[in-house]
Amino acid sequence: MKSTKCVVCSKVKGKRICQLHAGAFICPRCCAQIRHAECEGCSYYAQAEDYALKKTPRSTQQPFIMRIDPKVDEEVDHALERIERGNWLAGESSLGKLLKQHPDLHTVQFAMGVLRAKQKRYSEAIEYFDRAIAIFPAFVEAWFNKGVAYKEQLDIDEMIRSFQKVLELGSPADDFVQQAQDIMASFEQHLRRDSGATVDEYLQAKALFDHAFAMMERRQWQHALDGFHAVIALNPTHPQSYGNMGICYGYLGRKHEALAAFDRALALDPHYEPAQVNRRVVAALAEGETLPERGLRSVEYYRDSFLAREKDRR
Repeated sequence: MKSTKCVVCSKVKGKRICQLHAGAFICPRCCAQIRHAECEGCSYYAQAEDYALKKTPRSTQQPFIMRIDPKVDEEVDHALERIERGNWLAGESSLGKLLKQHPDLHTVQFAMGVLRAKQKRYSEAIEYFDRAIAIFPAFVEAWFNKGVAYKEQLDIDEMIRSFQKVLELGSPADDFVQQAQDIMASFEQHLRRDSGATVDEYLQAKALFDHAFAMMERRQWQHALDGFHAVIALNPTHPQSYGNMGICYGYLGRKHEALAAFDRALALDPHYEPAQVNRRVVAALAEGETLPERGLRSVEYYRDSFLAREKDRR
């Protein structure tokens, strides 16, 4: 991240390139303060105008004005600086007071999200980022930090959606956009290497898998099987789908097909422990005998493979 100070206020980091200042970096607060008609063509100006049009009835549409409070924003910056220096109690105390006094300021909600993320309380951080976004939907920094929090939680599909929003809303020259592009490129490289899928294909397959998984939980085995077959049609190298297909076949008393599904899962991933365990259970059944009610171990889409490897690398 660049450490250039905002050329307007010279107080905080400049995060946006300003065409009014010959491409110099300015902070989001100053961007909102000085924004006017000459900014037409800037992505941030376009975002603000688009937001205004969407939020205002057609009969009363007026130029969008974001409520800002420079004094409060300066207090937010000072609180975050204290936290950066290790003075957590003072920083959190300051942010807590600001939140009570100004819950309608997106910068305050965002700062609390940053604090919770630094504390590794990612679910809480996401809640604050969502509140900041609800106040200002085009808040690129909040979308980016939300994506990072989901990445830390190993919630890949929500991470993708958040970073896609960063790429949609941000300027290509912004640090946040460049970082989001790098993360997305790395993830897509992993997908292509392991399955040949694109990010869009991943999201489509994930939606199909989630529906099939829900059918499993309702013990609707044939509907679940149909769903997992649809996932395999999109991603033939997905061991989790084959593993869960084996479970479904097992509950339907179709031992031979269950074992074949587990074998396919293990051929794709010889270290896939759920398939190893579940195969041993099904192998002990007689043909036509169904699994006992205690069940087998099912898995989510990538929770026990890609995400587990991500956690191991930390």
